[in-house]
Amino acid sequence: MLNKLAVYGNVAYGDDFRAGRGAIVSAPHGLSIGNHVSIGPRSIVQVDGTIGDFVMIGMGVQIVNRVDHAIDELGVPMLWSTWSGDREQTARDTVTIGTDVWIGGGSVVLSGIRIGDGAVIGAGSVVTRDVDDFSIVGGVPARVLGQRFPDAAQRAEHLTRLRRLRKTD
Repeated sequence: MLNKLAVYGNVAYGDDFRAGRGAIVSAPHGLSIGNHVSIGPRSIVQVDGTIGDFVMIGMGVQIVNRVDHAIDELGVPMLWSTWSGDREQTARDTVTIGTDVWIGGGSVVLSGIRIGDGAVIGAGSVVTRDVDDFSIVGGVPARVLGQRFPDAAQRAEHLTRLRRLRKTD
């Protein structure tokens, strides 16, 4: 069930989108959320970009812009500095989260990165750089701990089966 109170301007979402109590989902320029996405209670998604299908975002996750406010404006307190929504969007403002991703509770994901299809982000992780498809990462900063499937053939088969699921929606 959609918690419409959680979603603010510049956000488009697909079927079966769920946002838990106290979640906030917004974007300065634009965020596209796929089908069958669940965002846990008290999570904050305030970034531009895309979130794929079949994504689970745990409780208390923050997906935020790493350059939300300018820090280099001479004579301007950071509190009054240029906010990302008041300037042109850049690649560092966006996040791309693939299909079938699980972001564990309490994690922080900074903008300017891509989380690949099938990736798992361990609870409490801080993601500061790209995560490859089907990688399992954890820690501060997040680093690779393993792989979800042992070989390329199984990864490809998994994605093929997910594509079939999308067609049956």
